[in-house]
Amino acid sequence: MKRCCLLLACGLIWVLLSGCWDQRLLKNQRNVSIGGMDRASNGMILATVSIRDMKTSEAGPKNSNETHSVIAKTTQHARELLNQQLWGSYSSSKMRVLLFGEELVKQHDFLPYLDVYYRDPRSPLNARLAVVHGKALDTISKKMIGTTTIGQYLDKLIESIEDSSTIPKVNLQSIHPLDRGYDFALPYLTNSEPYPTVHGIAMFHGTQMTGSLNLDESTLYLLLADQMGKTAQLTVEAVAERKMAGFDYVTIAVQKIKRALKVKVQDDQQIDVQLDLKLKVTVTEDPQNQLYKKEVVDELDQLLSEELTKKSKTILNKMQRAHHDGFGLARRLMAHYPKVWNQVKENWTDNYTQVRFHTQVRVEIINSGIIN
Repeated sequence: MKRCCLLLACGLIWVLLSGCWDQRLLKNQRNVSIGGMDRASNGMILATVSIRDMKTSEAGPKNSNETHSVIAKTTQHARELLNQQLWGSYSSSKMRVLLFGEELVKQHDFLPYLDVYYRDPRSPLNARLAVVHGKALDTISKKMIGTTTIGQYLDKLIESIEDSSTIPKVNLQSIHPLDRGYDFALPYLTNSEPYPTVHGIAMFHGTQMTGSLNLDESTLYLLLADQMGKTAQLTVEAVAERKMAGFDYVTIAVQKIKRALKVKVQDDQQIDVQLDLKLKVTVTEDPQNQLYKKEVVDELDQLLSEELTKKSKTILNKMQRAHHDGFGLARRLMAHYPKVWNQVKENWTDNYTQVRFHTQVRVEIINSGIIN
């Protein structure tokens, strides 16, 4: 009995002390911090990566960056070619941002280029995605923004703007092709000097970019989609009666949001959508400084409601022209009107443009700041 216990204990110790047979040492990896894809000629892609290194000296550690580009047939082929340029093993497991050139996503289905990420268990499925006006290569080639690498800079920039409800929170996992019934949108960047900036959002129909919204429109779009981040702020143009010389805008911060979307199908298969948005807001800037009067607050509630309702209708018109089903109407039809969906799904691209939206935004000012 003692001998059996001894053998069992030795076996357990042997198992616990055994090393990991498939270890990948970080010192042997070349970790990509940001990657990008652009359209090349003859159906090829231009793949660009930025690899972050840390150099140490007497002054302390210092970020460094090196950029590599290859023209390849597929994403996996690009990895093989990049491995031939690197002194270590190519690894995308630490990648934080993946960029797409506008020409690539407008003319091609770009999801096949992501197939390798969904098959690799070490893929960074939480990496952020964005579209670049122009080429992703030009953005990544900036290398450094001050003392920050381009990968770190864009990662933090996109994260902060996501929190302010300006662009949607999107990553590799959230646009997986198995999740359909709605169209996604991606952050839309521009190659401004001296650093890239966020221009708005790129709207997609299926897997192709079909339109865009600017920064002012994108915040209201996210509120209509019930995707508010940590904060949301809108600057609305004042109507003619309230305008003063040089002071034509009112800025509000959203405190609470209530959004209701109902889909109804008439007997003639006409699809109607009732979209109501209720916002409780704080006025953070009103140059006329008349909000200590209740009648002025009531008037401003009405004016803001009318202006945001008007802007909402403009956004919905742009979405329909771009065939962008960003609110998931197809998914609701699948769930609640399956017979109707079977009849309209074959030509949903055109049928979506015939949907009638009935939109109403109601604004209630609950706070006007510390100045009364």
